[in-house]
Amino acid sequence: MQNITTPKTKGSPGKLFNKDFILLWFGQMVSATGNSIQYIALMWWIMNKFPAAQSGIVMGWMFASNMIPVAILGPFAGVLVDRISRKAIVVFSDALRGMLILWMAYLAYTNQLTVFWIYTIAALMGAGSAFFRPSLQASIPNIVPDKHLTRANSLFQTGMQFAQVIGPALGGVLVGFWGTFFVFAINGVSFLISAFTELFINFRQSFRKSEKLKSFFGDFKEGLRFTYAKKLIFWTMIIASLLNFAFAPVDILIAKQIKVIYKLGALQLGYVASAFAVGMIVGAGLLSIIPELKKKHNVVILSMFFSGVFFSVMGLAPTLIIFLILALLIGVNISVSDVLFMVVLQRIVPDEKRGRVFSVLTTFGTVLQPISLALIGSISSILTNNVIFLILGIAVAVGSLSMYLVPGIKEI
Repeated sequence: MQNITTPKTKGSPGKLFNKDFILLWFGQMVSATGNSIQYIALMWWIMNKFPAAQSGIVMGWMFASNMIPVAILGPFAGVLVDRISRKAIVVFSDALRGMLILWMAYLAYTNQLTVFWIYTIAALMGAGSAFFRPSLQASIPNIVPDKHLTRANSLFQTGMQFAQVIGPALGGVLVGFWGTFFVFAINGVSFLISAFTELFINFRQSFRKSEKLKSFFGDFKEGLRFTYAKKLIFWTMIIASLLNFAFAPVDILIAKQIKVIYKLGALQLGYVASAFAVGMIVGAGLLSIIPELKKKHNVVILSMFFSGVFFSVMGLAPTLIIFLILALLIGVNISVSDVLFMVVLQRIVPDEKRGRVFSVLTTFGTVLQPISLALIGSISSILTNNVIFLILGIAVAVGSLSMYLVPGIKEI
């Protein structure tokens, strides 16, 4: 049985809507808006530059290039997240990614943007995310009261997804009027704005007194030992890795469905991304207003299961409207399961170990995705979209139900 306790953080704030939470929320919403605008521009650039069969391969390797650094650097980044200032990591990561995207904008403006640069920048962006993500996840419990942790994660998710409702639709319009250069520039500036707001946040990070006595690799091993010792975390991590393998190609499949099957444009691709985001807002919004669930495991597992069911039938959707409805329903279910399980993890893991543990989880969650993305381009030239959706959706649904076998799952 898992002993789920809430780690204490010195100097925790007394209210949810404090300065630090608002600044972090605002900064991330701005960068999320820019990112979702760029998502449409970049996908459409690839879809128009290459034939349908080849574009899937290019997109697959682009996403793989972004995820490989996360998988490789994740555990080592986690050690640094617990050893040095998380604030410095968060600010530097956002600033670096902003400069990289502005460089991409310059390349697009001068007609020098090539597949090589797309892959290279995607890899460097992934490296920045490898440090940023665990820093952010580890810091949220320190800037809000524990009693509001579920609501804080829900509001955070809601804000990010609201930005992604606006972004894709806006991106589809901006690509048509001003092209990729303008869209990339907006995203680059959005990351710099996010980095600026983070300068004024108190992250309230806890450090161990024995920090200097442990080696870097000793800390790395300690994070692995903690993750393995908590069987709830360990087996959930393994299952999540397999589920992410199945979900990884969703962007490629959607782009192909819109352009090749429905024969529509960038604006409609933006609608689908917005539908996912609307669903995630609805899911997170529900969690922010209902009383906190004492037992979360059934909701977490069944939400993942239904996301797989809806995913399996997406390829059979005869019209864009039905496709959008399925995207929205998937977004609702993914949001609910993600938010609830993140709250559980943030409470189980002590502050001084969160960076390492979340990095291990991120690494295992992404390690199989580059393989999936690299394979999907070739597979999509052999199998039809509806068959691929069906196979991957069934895999997600079955894998989700296997969560019931995880030790301690019924205690959350």
